[in-house]
Formats: sequence, structure tokens, C-alpha cells
Amino acid sequence: MSSSPLPTRGQALVVCVTVALTVLVCAGLLTAAALVPAPPVVLPFIVVTCIGFPMAASWELRPSLAILRSTDGLMRRRRNARLLAEMRAYLDELPETPHPLDG
Repeated sequence: MSSSPLPTRGQALVVCVTVALTVLVCAGLLTAAALVPAPPVVLPFIVVTCIGFPMAASWELRPSLAILRSTDGLMRRRRNARLLAEMRAYLDELPETPHPLDG
């Protein structure tokens, strides 16, 4: 394992967008090479490049996705805590009524 620091949320978003763009560009290049008659000598290099670059780009994707998932979970917990506090405040405002069998 490498000891590189974890990316921030912004850096994680940039990594995810970069990986997505890399996959799209490589898919477009591979499609163009298949549809337009590419020279047979160049075709193996295009295939290796279009498969290798997305694989290499995905190497940085795992820590970035972990960061995005953890920060989303933190935001969700904060939102849930706020909603729970609002519901408890609403319940505290309701009047107390005696139990029907106690009287």
C-alpha cells in the first residue's frame, strides 16, 4: 500500500470526472478506429492504448470513491439528525393526554 494522503472531496470529484472523460475518449477513439479503416499496423497500438489508459486511470478511482461515499454519508447523518431534532421538537409541542384505561 502506498502512504499517499487521501484526496479532498474536490480532488476526488476531479479524479472521477477525469476517469470518466478518459473512458469516453478511449471508447470514441476505438470506435473511430473500427469504423474508419485504420492502418493494420496502428490498430494493435490503438487497442492497447484504449484498454490500458482507462485501466491506469481507474487506479486512482478507488480512494476517490471512498472519500465521496464517506462525505455523502456524513452529510446524510447530519441531515437525519436535524430532521430527528425537528420531529422531537414537534412531539414535545403536542399536549399530553391521560391514558383511557387509567381513569
